[in-house]
Amino acid sequence: MAVLIKVPTGMNTKGYDQVTREAATGLKAASGFRFHMAYPTEDTVIVLEVWDSLEQHMQWFDQYVKPHLQAGTELSHEVTPLHNVLEPD
Repeated sequence: MAVLIKVPTGMNTKGYDQVTREAATGLKAASGFRFHMAYPTEDTVIVLEVWDSLEQHMQWFDQYVKPHLQAGTELSHEVTPLHNVLEPD
């Protein structure tokens, strides 16, 4: 079952862009990845991603994102199971 993952990054757009440049390696080819989007709020950048499973997301996150975060940074992952995902052909 596909999942929507919401991650408040605790970063401003500059910090988000820095981590994204370093962590985006292989994202499009990652097993189970559907899409990524991010938007700024007054306090942080929120990341929304759709993956085939939380396990696939966490495997990619641990390998490609965690190494680029400041030491001790722990990000919350709000996970919502999805009933349906429509994608263009």
